[in-house]
Amino acid sequence: MYVVIAGCGRVGATLAGWLADDGHDVTVIDRDQAALDRLGKAFNGATLRGEAFDVDVLKEAGVDKADVFCAVTDSDNANLMAVEVATRVFSTRRAIARLYDPAREPAYRALGIRHVTGTRLLANVFYEQVLDEEFQYHVAFTDGDVEIVEFHLGEQAKGMTVGAFEIRNKLRVAAVRRGDHTFIPGRRFQLEPDDLVVAAARTGVKTRISHLLK
Repeated sequence: MYVVIAGCGRVGATLAGWLADDGHDVTVIDRDQAALDRLGKAFNGATLRGEAFDVDVLKEAGVDKADVFCAVTDSDNANLMAVEVATRVFSTRRAIARLYDPAREPAYRALGIRHVTGTRLLANVFYEQVLDEEFQYHVAFTDGDVEIVEFHLGEQAKGMTVGAFEIRNKLRVAAVRRGDHTFIPGRRFQLEPDDLVVAAARTGVKTRISHLLK
């Protein structure tokens, strides 16, 4: 996959590094050469100095060939303009803008701009952590009692299969991380102590599996 990222602050640099490490082709744009230099020699991607919304810069970056364009500068206006140029001028298939001010969300929706609001995401995570300490949340849905959660397994889970661990209509395992490897397990996958499990869980299910947790 080819990804163009406009903005090389902490979010842009981290995203670029993750994607490049996963084997994707990445080009990062920033008007500050020093920001691009901080990616380091280990960064396996391309860099380009310029404005995020400059037509010539985006053309040079090959945004017309990009599978995804991400505008993650520290300016909502720059991100909006960059996404507009990418989609309207270059017909980029997928364009995503970082949004600082959640009050602007209705305008972004009206324009059909796909966006990520860091303020709202962080507030949602903190809100759930304050109200309920049952699990470490990844995603919380506001219209029901199901959450995407993560937890580490204890010694009692050793050798237990995913099928035996899951609880019908209450708990479903989505992924297991063991050491440096992550698996999407089948029902016969055997669990081990210290496994990090990501699952969909209904409220209150922790009491039924607490003896299996670390």
